[in-house]
Amino acid sequence: MIPRLDIQFPLKRQWQYWFGKQFKPQKGEYLLNHARSGIVLALRASLPNGGRVGVVTYNCHTVANAIVNAGCTPVFVDVTNELKIDIATIPADLDAIVVTNLFGIRNEVADIRKQCPKAIIIVDNAHGYGLPIEGDFTVYSINQGKFPALGEGGILYAIEDWRLKIEELYAQLSTYSKLAQMKLFVQMQLKALLYSPCSYWLVRKIKKNIVINPKQDVVMRQMASGIRRMYHAALPTIQKQIETQCKNAKSIAELLQFNKNVVETFYGENAFMIIARCNNPKSLQIEFAQRGIETATHFVHAIDWAETFGYKSGTCPMAEKLTKQLLMIPTYRKI
Repeated sequence: MIPRLDIQFPLKRQWQYWFGKQFKPQKGEYLLNHARSGIVLALRASLPNGGRVGVVTYNCHTVANAIVNAGCTPVFVDVTNELKIDIATIPADLDAIVVTNLFGIRNEVADIRKQCPKAIIIVDNAHGYGLPIEGDFTVYSINQGKFPALGEGGILYAIEDWRLKIEELYAQLSTYSKLAQMKLFVQMQLKALLYSPCSYWLVRKIKKNIVINPKQDVVMRQMASGIRRMYHAALPTIQKQIETQCKNAKSIAELLQFNKNVVETFYGENAFMIIARCNNPKSLQIEFAQRGIETATHFVHAIDWAETFGYKSGTCPMAEKLTKQLLMIPTYRKI
């Protein structure tokens, strides 16, 4: 079974983790353990007394949780059919908005700025590596399972107006000790082993019994030096992988073109995953499973997660609808 997430840790990367050349960030670039840490840091810098922060309802629980951990209140907005923010549902008086480019599908930040001219804009590119730096802050993820699928890492970019405050907060973050570096190394090895096609059946059984608690403390750290080394080594290959993913996504879209169960397919600029809107996602999941490919009804619990942060049922009807219609198909390997 080909897992839906690209989680690998080959010997070459293991060598880079300990002995590779260190990545040196540019001015305004901050290396963290997660993209969610970047969201918390951005909000603490720009809204130290808290505020109302917009976030799309069809999303990962970690985004709303980061908002709460920063001392702010999530305000849920809807999405369009294409998984972009429905600008008409954004309150104009927000203090900030997290613009999540779901699966690398790029939102129009300029139009959002017109709707909320005074709001701090944080562009969440956890799925969108390769998309441009926009807004007041931009965050990326390089976690195992994201793209590029490296390890426990996130990157925050800040415009010049906010850099002094971010640097103050960043300097206060803890770093990885040698013991923590070793523990992370072992965790990455184990995760890669479990997500290999030959042993993935075990992970699938375990995952069925896991219940996610959306409200958790965000543990913030500076990025581990081993992940920095891996990131430095991966930079020259990232554009080529984006081209491969786009090519694979095009092939999958063509494959599904005449499938009566599929209403439409679409994907973002980096083709992190291809999205299929289906009449019956479960049926298509079974079809791909028979081909040896895992697919996923991503964020199927998004509404339940949002409700734990104050979302009122019926507020975002499109998001509620899409949780039952969408199936995500991996593009990191040729299918």
